[in-house]
Amino acid sequence: MNSVKFLGAGLAMGFSAIGPAAGQGYAAGKAAVAISRQPAQAGTLLKTLLIGQGIAETSGILGLVVAITLVVGSKAALPDWSVAAAMVGAGLAAGLSAIGPGLGGGLIAGKALEAISRTPGATGKVTITMLLGQALSQNACILGFVVAMLLLLVKGKGLEPGDENYWPGIMMGMGRHVGAGLSIGLGAFGAAVGIGYAGSKAVEGVGANADHSSTIQRTMFVGMAVSESMAISSFVVAIMLMLG
Repeated sequence: MNSVKFLGAGLAMGFSAIGPAAGQGYAAGKAAVAISRQPAQAGTLLKTLLIGQGIAETSGILGLVVAITLVVGSKAALPDWSVAAAMVGAGLAAGLSAIGPGLGGGLIAGKALEAISRTPGATGKVTITMLLGQALSQNACILGFVVAMLLLLVKGKGLEPGDENYWPGIMMGMGRHVGAGLSIGLGAFGAAVGIGYAGSKAVEGVGANADHSSTIQRTMFVGMAVSESMAISSFVVAIMLMLG
């Protein structure tokens, strides 16, 4: 039964590597094109790239933390299959919720680099907008990380195999724990991609018209808040499943 921990670790790290890796690659590609357009801005563009890639990688790091916790955590035998299912749920929560923020963060960084290359004079305002957008895109994976850590703390049902309620109780626990992981994992995925798209268009807009950056940023915040409400709803459902 303890081998299920390794399955959870694989899910956490495997899924959480997808978004950040793709997002960072997208940003790097945009940086290469940007430098070819503005060789004199190579230093600024490279610095912006590294900052953007670092933030986009946040969700992958959280997935790594959950994976390591599962691999090197307590060696004590898991009490029942509902707890084993919680380990899988933790992997799904951390892994799936990391894909969207990685993609969204990379999309924002890439568009920021493109905007800076087209309008070097707007570098400061574009960078600020990029950082704000990327920070908000990572909120979804933080919710997934919280659910994952709570699932790692799940205790056994206290039922004995001979009890007539043993399997019904275990099966219900398994459904709740895997369902919680899927709820926040998939919910955070979509919300973060939406936030990333909004942020990418905001940095593009600031690059095109830096004088109206505050208006563009306000619009970005409103749009992102609506997108993130879906991740919060998924988080609430995940908590309800775990506490049920």
